[in-house]
Amino acid sequence: MLDFDKGKEQFNRYLGAERKTTVLLDGSLYMLKYPDPIRSTKLRDDLSYKNNQFSEHIGCCIFSACGIDAQETNLGFFTDKDGKKKLVVGCKDFTQNGGTLYEMAKLANQTMVNDARPTLSIESVYSIIEKSELIENKQEILSGFWDMFVIDALIGNSDRHLGNWGLLVEGDAVKFAPVYDCGSSLGALLDDETMENILRVPNLLKNEEFNVKSCYSLDGKRIFYHEIFRNPPEGLREALIRVTPRINKQKILAIINSAPEMSLIRKEYLATALALRLDEILLPAHRSLERPSLRATLKANAEKSKAQFENGTPPQTRKSRGEIER
Repeated sequence: MLDFDKGKEQFNRYLGAERKTTVLLDGSLYMLKYPDPIRSTKLRDDLSYKNNQFSEHIGCCIFSACGIDAQETNLGFFTDKDGKKKLVVGCKDFTQNGGTLYEMAKLANQTMVNDARPTLSIESVYSIIEKSELIENKQEILSGFWDMFVIDALIGNSDRHLGNWGLLVEGDAVKFAPVYDCGSSLGALLDDETMENILRVPNLLKNEEFNVKSCYSLDGKRIFYHEIFRNPPEGLREALIRVTPRINKQKILAIINSAPEMSLIRKEYLATALALRLDEILLPAHRSLERPSLRATLKANAEKSKAQFENGTPPQTRKSRGEIER
């Protein structure tokens, strides 16, 4: 736990739905995210994100534990303008020593000025990356997206829209930015009482935590994580092979149990939900790809995709299992 009251408040430089404060503490710049008791959206005006600080912290820690670069987060306390001490999550600014974050939404506006507004679809992600003349390492960026997608499925992230991931530009170097903004995952909308009630009824738990949607669509249909992993598109297949072996249940459990100020029922719920998605979505999908002949085919397809990108042709986003096994 950090005491952010010991830091020096700065002019706030961060935007977004949640209330934020910028603090300089021990030479490091932090964006503080407050719990958000009530947030209005286009669909509802009574959504409670009062546990989003736990989701942000634990989600980013899980990404890091799985070998994917993510922002450094710490839970701590900060006294607001009303004199109330609040539990916040401090997100260390990964651009403070140089580099600029470009959210994919900004890149889409720059790249697709003469096209229709990009949708939240896998096809749009491919199109934005392929059409950007500023991205030379297109396959690397696309692989970063799919790696992130795998762990988003694990933590149940339903809001990884184009403003919640991006590129880090350092001089002439462009790379996939550290993962940030995991606040809409890990049961952020559920209070402890609701979690306890769901845990008592296995069917309720499966309905709540197995049937999680991504914010993206594919072939015009909104993606359920458990559906897309049954027949994953080519880039996701490769990501499954890369990322799934790095997922360690004991490390994840340790991250959850070490989170300060979080209730025991929330820790139990998160551990149960993560185990459910790992055991019933990711691991079966990974096992289906482990056959040596299929791995060789996937490697050949990955090399073909890279060549297509280099030639300016977007790779296919979906291929049936029957096609890939022939």
